[in-house]
Formats: sequence, C-alpha cells, structure tokens
Amino acid sequence: MTRRLWLLLLLACGLVLAQQQLLRHRPPRLVRRIPQPIHSGTAALDLAFSRPMQRQSIATSSKLQPDFSHRWLGQDNPLRLVVDAQQGITAAIELSLSGEDQRGQHLTKQRWWWDPRPWIVVSRAVDSGEQLQLLDRAGDWIPLSPIWPQIQNVVPFGNGRGIALVSSNARGEERIWWQRLTPRSIGNRASDLTRPTAHRMKPLLDRDVLFAHLSSNLNGDLLVQTGGFTPGSERIELIEADGTRRQLDLLSSGPMQLLPAGGGLVVPAYNGLTLRPLIDTGKPPQMLPGSRELGAFCAASGRAVLIRHWPDYRRSIELVIPGLAPRQLHLSEQAVLAVACDNSGQRIWAVLGRWQGQKGEHEIVLMDGIGKVLQRRSLAPWTLKAGTPLQLDPVSRQLLMTVTQKSLENGRAALLDADSLEWNQVLPIAIHEAQWLTAG
Repeated sequence: MTRRLWLLLLLACGLVLAQQQLLRHRPPRLVRRIPQPIHSGTAALDLAFSRPMQRQSIATSSKLQPDFSHRWLGQDNPLRLVVDAQQGITAAIELSLSGEDQRGQHLTKQRWWWDPRPWIVVSRAVDSGEQLQLLDRAGDWIPLSPIWPQIQNVVPFGNGRGIALVSSNARGEERIWWQRLTPRSIGNRASDLTRPTAHRMKPLLDRDVLFAHLSSNLNGDLLVQTGGFTPGSERIELIEADGTRRQLDLLSSGPMQLLPAGGGLVVPAYNGLTLRPLIDTGKPPQMLPGSRELGAFCAASGRAVLIRHWPDYRRSIELVIPGLAPRQLHLSEQAVLAVACDNSGQRIWAVLGRWQGQKGEHEIVLMDGIGKVLQRRSLAPWTLKAGTPLQLDPVSRQLLMTVTQKSLENGRAALLDADSLEWNQVLPIAIHEAQWLTAG
C-alpha cells in the first residue's frame, strides 16, 4: 500500500509539472475587454490577459483604424487603451491587437471592433402619455418602456448596463422602475455592434411613493431616495451593481448624488454641501458652507463644478479641486441654468439666462479651468428647457441638451459641437428630456 501511495503521489506531481510546462508554452490570451468610463481622453478600454504582458510590445504591434492618437497604460495586466482623438469619433474603431507577454510568448493576432459612442435616450411624448425611447445608429427610435401618463425622472446607469426611471399616474403616485441592458459595443465583426439588448422592465420597489430621486455612479450603483405617504416614511437605499441592497441612515435637505468613482456621495445640507463616505468611518464629513448646488462632476480628475447662489441674487460658477478652496470661474446676475465639464475639469460649459420682462434669452459659454471665456453663443431662437441637464459626450465631442420655444408644448433634443458651440442637430420629435447612455 505504501508503494502504491508513493506511485500515485509521483504520478500526480508529474501531471502537475506537465500541466505547468504546457501552460508555460501556451500563448497568452485576451480574457476580457471592458470599456472604462473614468479616463482623461476621448474613450478608454481595459484589456485583461491570461498572463502579464509587455506593454511596449503591445503598443508597438497593435494598430487602430482610423489611426487615432492613443496611449497604452498599465504595468503588466490589465492594460488600458486610451484614445485621444483630436476630432469627434463618428464610427466604430477597428483594433488589430498583437504583442508579447513577459516570457516572450506571442499573443495570437486578432482583430475586432469597438464603438465607444453613447446612445441618446429620451422620455418621449406620445399620444397617450410618455415613453422611454432610444435612438439607434440608423436614426430609428426604439421603445424601451411601456407608456405612462408621465415620466418624472430618468437615470441611465453610469456603466451603461441599465436605466432607472420614475413614472407617475393621474393620482400623483410615483413608481420606480429598472431595466437591465446588455451592451453590444464590442464585437468580432462590425455588424456585431448594435444597440444594447433591453431586458424586461421591472419595478424596483413593490410600492408607490410620494416622491423619488435617483442617482448612479460609473460603477453602475444606484442610489434611491424616496418618501412615502406617511410621516417618517423617507428611505435612502443603495443598490450596488451586483444587486446588493442596503439602507443608508442619512439626513439630507435635498437630492443626493453618488460620486462618479464610487465610495461616497454629496449630501445637501441647510448650510452647505457635505461629502460623506458610503461606509461610516467615524470621521466628520467634509463640509463646503454656503448656498451651493452640485452642477457636474469631472470624473477623471475628482473635480466638480458648483453653482453658488449669493444673497444679492447673483450667481457664480465654481470649480472644486480636491484639497483646494473652490475657484470662482464666473460671477454675474445671469441665472446659471446648467453646467457640464470634461473629465479632466479643464473645460467647463454653462448655459446662462437673462430675462427682460416676459422674454428670456439663453446663451451657452465655454470656459477654461481658470474662467477664461473661450467661446460663447446665443441659443436663440431656442431656450434650455427648465430643469433639464447639459451633458458632454467626449467621444463625439458633442453637447446634448433639451431645448424648447415659447410656441412648443414639449422640448426637443439638441446636439451642439462642444468646441465651436455651433448647432449640429435639433431632433424633430417632442420629448420631455434627453440624456446620454454610455456605450458600456
């Protein structure tokens, strides 16, 4: 028995050694391709391999078509491809990938396509109410939801893998819905790149609420802030991307926003804004006093743009840089209706409004990180629809907003060139609000 046991152990060791030798001589493989939303370029993609790679070899051997300026970041595995296109990307990118691992083994040459462009989603006015729809590359509007009397709020998940929305009925009752999406932005053939696959829409809560506010971060987490029909029924729940749900014990004087990179949130208070971690560390929250509201996050830099309200009714735009006092970029009597910034926080866009009697005039302004005005343009004959956002797509270098005119009952989705501020397109359909959905 002892001899047989030793033979079995030797055989097992031999099999392990043979397997190790086989794996050592097996070429490396690409395991995952994950679009990366936090970056300072035009678009980014994380590539995970079966073993550590030589970054310089990958950078030298791989090619992009069109040949956009790009960088390869990372040490061994994973590696990140950051595209720095000087102009907006208007079609899918073809990537020819090859190179060597740390042992000199060649990665099997491969070619595939990636389309980092986001999608436009709108709450669209239809005959019997409103419906959530997506604009595909062919210019067709694809229904994503049933028709409700009204859609109050739409929040695309930051990772592009879902959409949450709040519908309301004729009695003023609101319900929160969630729809899972499967992105199809990467494929082995160009024809594989189509709109995301929409799964069945489901209620996020099993009850109606009096009000609801939603916020998502780039990880795909969702913050759900609700109030019921009885005193003390307010609830704050965090639903993480993996489906984990937990209640948060926080007090807020208004809608809260998740930080883009995760781990914390901005909580409005009666005397300013507070920055709190999602997990209580026992330390006092960071406080920014004054009548301020969050305008936009600049995700890759940790910066944010705030709108400050002064006692004399002036409004200012401030750039918040971690570790520094807020930097004032703009101060005037004009109303600040919406702001946006690029990922690095070096460029800031703002829609400003001025009213003379019954007539309102809106303009859009592009500033740099110290407040110097680079471009400005009147939006006439259009105005920004009240309460709707201004959003930047760094991939196509376009701004998306919802505009309206006095003669129109509903808004229109409008696209502007982010550099020149010239109109690219005003889509001719009646909508409540338009937003970007990242390609995921």
